Amino acid sequence: MAAVPFGASAQGMLPGCRLENGSLQCVPGLTASPEKQIQVLDGQINQGLQQEGHLEQAIQGLQRFVLVGEAREGALLKAELQLQGADVDELEVHWYRRSGQGNWTLVESGSGHSYQVGPQDRDDRLMAVLVVRGRDGKVQRTSSNVIGPISD
Repeated sequence: MAAVPFGASAQGMLPGCRLENGSLQCVPGLTASPEKQIQVLDGQINQGLQQEGHLEQAIQGLQRFVLVGEAREGALLKAELQLQGADVDELEVHWYRRSGQGNWTLVESGSGHSYQVGPQDRDDRLMAVLVVRGRDGKVQRTSSNVIGPISD
């Protein structure tokens, strides 16, 4: 957490105090009672716990990310996801292809929650990656199950 200059007041911070390495440093004569200082620190801890809880909810929601559809040319694959209680600002689905034991490569034409399997996917495996950006700016990625190899 950034330090608040002595004499300044930040949201939830006491005048004449700053938080330095988890310790409240205050100028004598400008601070409130020890009880008030404890209340401020408790408020900051509760705020941190709430943010952690939102992040955990987002992670739990991301565990419900799955591809459905048939592993055949012409089929429509769909990414099904459910984000319950997640504080999400934006999400994107990216599609990837893998030939044999090679590396996963981004499918340039694949974006959105569905993907039309084409002849270029024959004998390959497909998966999707969900990218979620929370309102706090944190980015999380999770991959789906793998479908394939793709047949005619």
